[in-house]
Amino acid sequence: MAILILLLAGLLGLPAWPDQGSAALQRWTLYLDGLYLSGYMAVGLMSLSMVLAMRWPRLERRLGGLDRAYQLHKQLALWGLGLAAGHYLLRELVKALRRAGLMLKPQDAPAGALEWLRPLHGSAKELGEWALYLVAVLVLLALWRRLPYRWFALAHRLMPLAYLAMVYHSLVFLPRGYWQGMGLWGAGLLLGLMLLGSVAALISLAGRVGRGRRHEGRLIEVRQQPLQVLELRLKLAPGWPGHESGQFGLLTLDSREGAHPFTIASSWKGDGELIFAIKALGDYTRRLPQLVRPGDRAWVEGPYGRFVFADGRPRQIWVGGGIGMTPFVARLQELAQERSQAQGAEGAPQSAHAVDLFYCTRQGDPDITQGLRELAAAAGVSLHVIEAATQGQLSAQRLMDSVPQWREASVWFCGPAAFGDALRQGLTAAGLAASDFHQEAFHFR
Repeated sequence: MAILILLLAGLLGLPAWPDQGSAALQRWTLYLDGLYLSGYMAVGLMSLSMVLAMRWPRLERRLGGLDRAYQLHKQLALWGLGLAAGHYLLRELVKALRRAGLMLKPQDAPAGALEWLRPLHGSAKELGEWALYLVAVLVLLALWRRLPYRWFALAHRLMPLAYLAMVYHSLVFLPRGYWQGMGLWGAGLLLGLMLLGSVAALISLAGRVGRGRRHEGRLIEVRQQPLQVLELRLKLAPGWPGHESGQFGLLTLDSREGAHPFTIASSWKGDGELIFAIKALGDYTRRLPQLVRPGDRAWVEGPYGRFVFADGRPRQIWVGGGIGMTPFVARLQELAQERSQAQGAEGAPQSAHAVDLFYCTRQGDPDITQGLRELAAAAGVSLHVIEAATQGQLSAQRLMDSVPQWREASVWFCGPAAFGDALRQGLTAAGLAASDFHQEAFHFR
């Protein structure tokens, strides 16, 4: 919302047509105001969306993680598409009204276009229209969950081309009034956004997004675990900067398939090894056990994410749903390692937080559950196992009953979005500060 307000404030200087004159001129001025404002707000939001797709570390940190940045990227693209569609439909409506004789362009209407750009109007109109169609198709494909990820990724590579066509359309039709009076600073804002967006689009077309954070490695172990979880152990070449427990990487095992985001299931020990625990949830992850073997090349981009258990609360409550346990397993390993290293005459060190971990699963596997109990004990964490098949799903009230000191805690959730939303609503309604509920937003499409 703040971005929309900023853009609107910057673009309010756009109209420079007279607000006095005949009724026909007034109507025509209103139409042009709406046409230009909707068009330039659309390209402004699309520009911001393109920049957010770059995975620039500073932006990621400022926005609370790549998952949050991608959420905003998608929202801005949808807003931009809606405004672009409104821009196009407004133009078509006025054209229809003029053909029907219900609206006339006044003879005294000032020319809005720059004369030296008029020869480009035909190509700019055609490219702008086709770009709108292409963006609409690409956004719909991105929202269609049943489309295999590789086809989604392939189609998404066309988005920078559509965006550059929109920029060309916008520059050619940039009105004369935008360079006069208050419109000058609005033009500066808009041109700056289009320049940043164009640079981002060219980087994307060159295949350079995230290249500086990409590290090559090899699979050294592939293990099929219970509950349809595939565990991959990788050895990366020197250069991986290390990661915090709870972060994720973009893992590429097949260049044709592209990169998939997976939480890193191991704490960093400085030995170049990473573990990914991958649940069979989609077409690709179901086929993965038949596609990979020890010795295969792999690439990991990252680390990304700010789900890193950093806050000043005296107590933490962790809730992992199914494969959402992955970041908590990495953190348990880290805490267990710290406690083991600090063992001495004074005994185990006190943790910075008292931690309650809720492992929520439909029906647990005895071996996995026992392994979690041993790891939680080594880490000094209280484990609560919730099996929905026999105990029902964890609710906010049940969580509060299990941890009476919940008001002193921050809550860290990773799992199905609807489950997390229900817990968030219940806990915040009971008095938990919204800022104390941390939820991984792991939907990248």
